[in-house]
Amino acid sequence: MASTMAPRIQFRHVAMSAPPERPLFGQSIAAGPRAPAALARGRSYLTPKGMWRSVMHERHAAGLALALLLAGCGRGPEFVEGPAVEPNPNPRAPLAAVLGFETNVPVSTEVAITDGVNAWTLEYGTGEDPADGLALVGMRPGRTHRIEVSVRDGAGREGSAGPFEFETPPLPEVGTEFPPVETRVSEPALMEPGVTLFNPRRRRVGVSQEIADYNASFGMLMALDAVGDVVWYYRTDSRISDFEKLDNGNLAFLTADNRLLEIDWLGNTVRSWYAARRPQGPAEGVPVDAQTFHHEIDELPNGNIVVLGTQWKEIDGYYTSETDPDAPRERQKVMGDVIHEFERDTGRIVWEWRAFDHMDPFRIGYETISPYWIRRGFPDTVDWSHANNLLYDASDDSLIVNFRYQAAAVKIDRATREIIWIFGEPSGWGALSDKVLQADGDVRWPYHQHSPSPTPQGTLLLFDNGNYQARPFDPPLPIEETWSRAVEYAIDEDRRTVREVWQSEAFGPDRVIAVAMGDADWLPETGNVLVAYGALVDPDSLGKIDWPPSSRLQFNQWTRLREYRRTDPPEVVYEVVLETGKPDLGWTLFGAERIDRLGR
Repeated sequence: MASTMAPRIQFRHVAMSAPPERPLFGQSIAAGPRAPAALARGRSYLTPKGMWRSVMHERHAAGLALALLLAGCGRGPEFVEGPAVEPNPNPRAPLAAVLGFETNVPVSTEVAITDGVNAWTLEYGTGEDPADGLALVGMRPGRTHRIEVSVRDGAGREGSAGPFEFETPPLPEVGTEFPPVETRVSEPALMEPGVTLFNPRRRRVGVSQEIADYNASFGMLMALDAVGDVVWYYRTDSRISDFEKLDNGNLAFLTADNRLLEIDWLGNTVRSWYAARRPQGPAEGVPVDAQTFHHEIDELPNGNIVVLGTQWKEIDGYYTSETDPDAPRERQKVMGDVIHEFERDTGRIVWEWRAFDHMDPFRIGYETISPYWIRRGFPDTVDWSHANNLLYDASDDSLIVNFRYQAAAVKIDRATREIIWIFGEPSGWGALSDKVLQADGDVRWPYHQHSPSPTPQGTLLLFDNGNYQARPFDPPLPIEETWSRAVEYAIDEDRRTVREVWQSEAFGPDRVIAVAMGDADWLPETGNVLVAYGALVDPDSLGKIDWPPSSRLQFNQWTRLREYRRTDPPEVVYEVVLETGKPDLGWTLFGAERIDRLGR
């Protein structure tokens, strides 16, 4: 950022003081032992903007006027207030800090940070006012960081301040409020650049509603560097499913209580939306006319949001069993999936797609007759389609939607709402049979899969849980005879064929079995594949458990992240494991993303 032609102006450091009745800039209003209780209640915290400006405006108006006068005389950027580096006032993101200062002219800012081992820079444009507070992110826990600040005005004149020292807090103790994070493989020279963002999920063993509610009351996002060090995390009080880094640099995520939140990197809520017909009733934010928000969101090029929702429908003569085709049938409340596209500002739905309008609800899968929606506030409801992923494909204005219990990914034309193709287990599609892709060569059909996404070379990558490897009323494979993997397929839309071209692992003694969740992402610079393994069965439990959730939820689960080179055989260049070694507490995850950097 520095220019040898522009004069450098050394900032005057003006120590900031605040009136006794006001909090100092950057000081949390809930500190010490009170903070966790406030966090559990979802308490709001003051943002840096209000604190900094209130002090500056009261105590430094005269200094600002003088600085502006000097700027008119060609002095260049000068320091009117600060800079000061303070702990993040929001305890939800404790590794972040806030840099605040005021200059006499608008400036862009560059911040150089080092902890003696790692060094990086953060850049902020003139649209990000340092008087509002700039988020400092990427700092490791329990370390002293050296921070230097450089600014440049529109004429190219520069100023600098520092160095300052800032010490980050240590990580919480590993237990029920923080997961164990163990790095087993790290080869940064072979890895995709960036940081790995994922969402650890706490999981107490058991099948009661009380335990289900306890597990759903913990939400976290975490970022790891190339060696597996935690460089940022965010804590909330509702389990997180999908998350996205938005085009504006903020984060958006879905919670178990049918909300969608947009936050900045200090953990402050920027905007929020909620499903207006959710069982929990009204919430803060913009209501969207939906029954639920679940599993997945995506940001469209037009700025709108697409999210998975649901629709209840009562159907006569519906199945009551997945294993007995002759079991009595009865009128059932059946949950089908809906895709909603809504405007961010108003929450108004502008486009929808309903699975009931396009697919046969009598084509069921294993776990359709399960308590998934009953546990989420919808009594006496069966789970027909169970969509768990959607992705917008700008190349042809389509959506790819994954239906776990249908063992199928479905491509939808957004303009016509018609199904373009169905990739999955080919039986039982009836009138849609001509849409089903046919196997070209040896293909293992995915079962209970997650996260299909197109790659730059036109293939489709997904995480195949491989659960059951059958659909009703064919008998499933025993759980110990299955395995989970990331797998890549070549799809020929003209010939309507699919061919398997790569997999992360084969059946063998080191196989793993993910009974829920999972993710597989193509990484653009290296062509590597990042795989998140969802909820893995404890190997010691094999032989003791069966497929139904009532069985497998009584045993511990664990998870891992891996980055593979797309070779044959695949090479693991990054592996992080979350495993407690305890019989009654485990950690899983929903998905993971490799993002180029923290912050905007």
